[in-house]
Amino acid sequence: MTTRSKLRAQRQETETVEEPVTKTPPRHHFLFRLWGIICLTLLALGLLLNVTLLNPNFVKKEITSSSLESIMMSQVNSSLTQYGISTSVLKKSDTDKLITQAVDQIYAGEKINLDLSSVVNSVSSSVDSQLAQYGLSTSMLPAGSSSAVTNNINSIVNSQLNTPEVGQLITGIKIAKTCVNVILVISLISLVLLIIRGLWQRHFVKSFSWICIVASILYTITILVAHTLAIQAGQYQADLSPFIVQVANDFQQQAFSGSLLMAGVGIGLFILQLVKRR
Repeated sequence: MTTRSKLRAQRQETETVEEPVTKTPPRHHFLFRLWGIICLTLLALGLLLNVTLLNPNFVKKEITSSSLESIMMSQVNSSLTQYGISTSVLKKSDTDKLITQAVDQIYAGEKINLDLSSVVNSVSSSVDSQLAQYGLSTSMLPAGSSSAVTNNINSIVNSQLNTPEVGQLITGIKIAKTCVNVILVISLISLVLLIIRGLWQRHFVKSFSWICIVASILYTITILVAHTLAIQAGQYQADLSPFIVQVANDFQQQAFSGSLLMAGVGIGLFILQLVKRR
């Protein structure tokens, strides 16, 4: 027969062996995902700006395919007419070259310094062909007169184009480029560190699936808001409204490709996570 003392000893042994197993609550890595979402969103926006508004090639393409080209050249034409040069001399190819010069100079942080020698030379050739009928030539003019006219035209046109607004634009582009590059470097380094940490702690797939999905949503919302604000701002600029609408639409179209890319990566990671669970 088992005594009370033996029963008490057996009970104590059982309690000692069968210690309650407490499960560690799952870690949600909230701060990890939050910082990842911020960095990925900023990285995507920075890359978008670098390939659109801060890219001179994008701007040149937008200007040469819009009505703004005629507005800009009206200032050049007004200066040319002062020297009796017909506006018909300025061809589409000449206009595109001048716009390319102006945009490249602005994005290089320099004042506009257009070279209109090709236009003047074209006029000189036309005059030569007409004077040849009478046995005359512009070479009979005093030496240096042609270059003097060219320099005067360049000086007048460039002084009209280098307005205070253009100076503010040059400064703004410089500041924007610096800020965007700093944000890109910080965001990229942070994402690399987060990826390494996620792989080390074995929650990369789970965390970055959410990071990519949420970042694509925030990125898309930001683009839609920027597009709406740009369209509204264009309504107060009658001459520039068509150009602003065109740039806003092309900017938004370019942005949506990045949004789809992030969403696709996020969905792919979600699918990979489900496959691993099976």
